[in-house]
Amino acid sequence: MSLYDHVAVIAPGLSLDRRAALAAAARSRGATASVNAELGAARERLAAVGEPVPSPATARRRLAEAEAGIERQRERVATLRGRLAEAGDESLETEYRQAVRELSELETERTAAEERLERARERAREARDARERRLRLQDRVDNLERTARAELIKAVRPAADGAAASVPGGEAASFGDAGGVTAALALVRVGVVRAPVVLACRRFADAASAEAWLESPVIRL
Repeated sequence: MSLYDHVAVIAPGLSLDRRAALAAAARSRGATASVNAELGAARERLAAVGEPVPSPATARRRLAEAEAGIERQRERVATLRGRLAEAGDESLETEYRQAVRELSELETERTAAEERLERARERAREARDARERRLRLQDRVDNLERTARAELIKAVRPAADGAAASVPGGEAASFGDAGGVTAALALVRVGVVRAPVVLACRRFADAASAEAWLESPVIRL
């Protein structure tokens, strides 16, 4: 988030993510963290990790269905074989041969289902490996982001403390002591905000005095 995202509207009751806002203020002033390059590379590696794939449950179900179909067809073939042996009916011979062909087709389908299941299992193994890599990379990114934020905050905190102590109508001795409105005004003063900030607080006599102190354009309500 940019600094403007944090301070676009300054009104009583404003709640700030102060560490994120301080880091954004530092970035707006051109400050950078020593881990920026490493952080960017880690984010790229994280983005490159494949998305999770479905589990092999569907492939297992289809294989089970194929095997059940084969069992039913084998029973039918056996029944027809027995009837054919007893009766010697040519019409049964045709039906028997058709049943044997259907059984062969079902066995071919089962082989294909077994291959699909093996591929699904392999993808699942790859997905588990990818998930572990993703977790490791996410931890790395999180740690680097914390390091970068800490460096940026350190770079801007003295200026933020001074600005908070001098905000018109404020009573804070430092940024950490400041309420939401005072902290936001201090951030605007020490950071660089080019879009107009909406002021819905009565800390300045008019828009001109607000812009002079904040050194940023404002819309005063």
